[in-house]
Amino acid sequence: MNLQEQNWTNLFGNHTPEGIAWYGIWTRYSLELEVINSFQGIRKFSANQDKTVITHHNSYTYADGSTEEKQWQIEKEIANKPDGIIHPAFQSMRTLSFSKEAKTWMCPQLKIGYRFGCELFFQHQNFRTSVASMYGENGELAGLTQIREHLNSYPDQKPGAELKNISGNWVGKKQSLTPDLQISQEPEPTELKLDPTAGKNPTFFLPDGIVINVPEKVKIGEEFELVVGKMVIENKYKRMIIKYDKDGKFIQLISEVFDQKN
Repeated sequence: MNLQEQNWTNLFGNHTPEGIAWYGIWTRYSLELEVINSFQGIRKFSANQDKTVITHHNSYTYADGSTEEKQWQIEKEIANKPDGIIHPAFQSMRTLSFSKEAKTWMCPQLKIGYRFGCELFFQHQNFRTSVASMYGENGELAGLTQIREHLNSYPDQKPGAELKNISGNWVGKKQSLTPDLQISQEPEPTELKLDPTAGKNPTFFLPDGIVINVPEKVKIGEEFELVVGKMVIENKYKRMIIKYDKDGKFIQLISEVFDQKN
């Protein structure tokens, strides 16, 4: 199976005509981490028989009781590209995946005068969390969105606490993915630090054990990276990192999984 086909299979290989649905609570935060709004959203994906056309349907229910529906069709022949999958909602973004549990929706190129950002996904069994970091046309960080989801029903657990400190011994596994979708195994990390940028990026702590390390501004001429991690269960921490070069071009996606040693 070639890399392009593997990326499509990772994302849509388990989809059926009956479909699967992720029921979520979407919470938008200001840069001061104040809640701007929170609402319910259902993301449903269904496939035709040969999994070459994916129907993506979103249903939203807002705090005032109003509702909204959106639907797109993702056609494999059109959308499955050598640098990732194009979603009809944003032609400039790509979806990349290491597996069904580790994937991102991101911009492969920073362009001045255009919005920029990413959504990083962390799945554990039937629970999934994603974090979106969005930048305005001026390159400044505009806000953060946390989406807590559960397969086929809304999450019945309250969000966990913030994760501002971590202790103990952790052993990690690390993979990298390049713009041509090539996945490589990297040397195993021997230490878990909540800020892998060593202070270069500000750190934002959200409920449910989410740690975000992203620049307050991105610009051409400086390398930068977008980092999000989550404690998915008590003794397992997952993190994803998107790296860009000085020209604002995507160069590497990193997936790390840390397990605490007894």
